[in-house]
Amino acid sequence: MKRLRLAVCILVIVLLFGACGKKTEPAPLLEVICLDVGQGNSTLLRTGEGDVLIDAGPEAAQDALVRRLHALGVERFALVILTHPDEDHIGGADGVLREFPAERVWVNGAAEQNESSLRLDDALLRAGAAPEAVGAGDAVRLGEAVLTVLFPLRGQAEAGNEGSLVLKLHCGAFSMLVMGDAGGETEEWLLEHYDPVQLRASLLHVGHHGSNGSSGADFLRAVAPECAVISCGAANSYGHPDGRTLARLEAEGITVRRTDLEGEIRISADGEGYAFAKE
Repeated sequence: MKRLRLAVCILVIVLLFGACGKKTEPAPLLEVICLDVGQGNSTLLRTGEGDVLIDAGPEAAQDALVRRLHALGVERFALVILTHPDEDHIGGADGVLREFPAERVWVNGAAEQNESSLRLDDALLRAGAAPEAVGAGDAVRLGEAVLTVLFPLRGQAEAGNEGSLVLKLHCGAFSMLVMGDAGGETEEWLLEHYDPVQLRASLLHVGHHGSNGSSGADFLRAVAPECAVISCGAANSYGHPDGRTLARLEAEGITVRRTDLEGEIRISADGEGYAFAKE
């Protein structure tokens, strides 16, 4: 009996020391998931204040997007941001809002009516969600991260690409600039109205799926990202990303990651830096 008690005590001590000796990876302060929605944009932010969705891809990817969000454990959104009313950015939004409650919805405020925006309006009405038209200077704290609107000025958004909300995300040493479908015209405005330090970012979510009208050389030098993510569909009919855009990114020594080649791209930030998830 004494031997049995001694053996049990030794086992308990071993288990306790084993548990104490295990190294557990701390949870990231922020996770950025550039979702694969084909020819469109959709990015999920996992934050200390809940999940945030930036754009919802095209209607064709709506069902797949909803399934993926469920698989990732999304139950509701603290915030849904729709950068502008193009179908490849809001086409899946009505399905997302029917499936997941959203505490807040940000839009650029541009007056635009198309099939996608009409479905979105109906979904917002049914969900009892009143969209907020935001503009430069509006910001929200998301746990240890802060998300700020840089463009356009409130009430001055166009419905097209150049009216896209441009967003800056900060989390400690990590920052990301999200361009929506903004191109050269918006880039010039940003260069005129912001100091390069305000535009600088670790990661650039490239505007307009890497079209030649986006990511001008002067803009890339100001932002000076280490890495750029391009969201586009495989063999898309638009030829995105354009070879000239890729050449400009390469000339600045910027690493390029693409959803058409890699699928979903995941980044985690711990306040001191960031890392891409390994397969």
